[in-house]
Amino acid sequence: MRTAYQRISSKQAVDLIHRAHAGTKALALFDSRDQNTYHKSHIIGADHLSEQSFGEVINSLPKDIPVMIYCYHGNASQVYASMFSDFNFREVYSVDGGYEVLAPAFLSPVALTEQSSEALRSFITDFNFDPENLNSPWHHALTPLMRAALLGDDALVTELIALGVNIHLRNTDGNNALWLACVSGNTKLVQQLIDKGIDIDNQNATGATTLMYTASSGKANLTKILLDNGADALIRNDDDFLAVELSATEACLELLRHTAR
Repeated sequence: MRTAYQRISSKQAVDLIHRAHAGTKALALFDSRDQNTYHKSHIIGADHLSEQSFGEVINSLPKDIPVMIYCYHGNASQVYASMFSDFNFREVYSVDGGYEVLAPAFLSPVALTEQSSEALRSFITDFNFDPENLNSPWHHALTPLMRAALLGDDALVTELIALGVNIHLRNTDGNNALWLACVSGNTKLVQQLIDKGIDIDNQNATGATTLMYTASSGKANLTKILLDNGADALIRNDDDFLAVELSATEACLELLRHTAR
């Protein structure tokens, strides 16, 4: 059955592309501008799409992979989006405003600005982060956002997010900033990251979710926040355990009892 494509804003598109760059959500990204313009500049990860290449694309791309198309201003991309929908692709997006509004979020790395606080500048220096690329990781593959979350510093996290850092990046263990915020125990920060759209059900290299971490660490207050915000308690890790089976305290067990086998 045909699924209608969705027109999305550049803000929504940036979030989906950030998720793809972080490896947390698959995305087939296409640039439908002319080939010369595409070669001069395009969003990293985007493939060129034309009437000539469309047939090859739909024959090789699995229909369950989300598709996003941008053009110059958001008009031609709707035509292509409709075509993908006609061929029963399940999740198709056309970016309103096109490359013109999408590019500024990706052409230059997120960097410190003249308005950046002294606290943030000192933090970047102290932890040897690159002030010209605030998505770049350093020690233990932590980005500035991850390190600030681990420190429980919600002011730094607020400033980094305002600068446009990618909240979906993960460290070498596969954990995102939400896990690290839970390690810090800062409930305000945990809620802030959830409100900004971080993947609450991200699974790390062992299949563990943040909910599993808080339950197994006996952090009932954080376990409740995650559950109240829709965390999936029925996800299993690589050892086939649920969060309830990892609960370290009666308080956590009580919160998760309804999910027990």
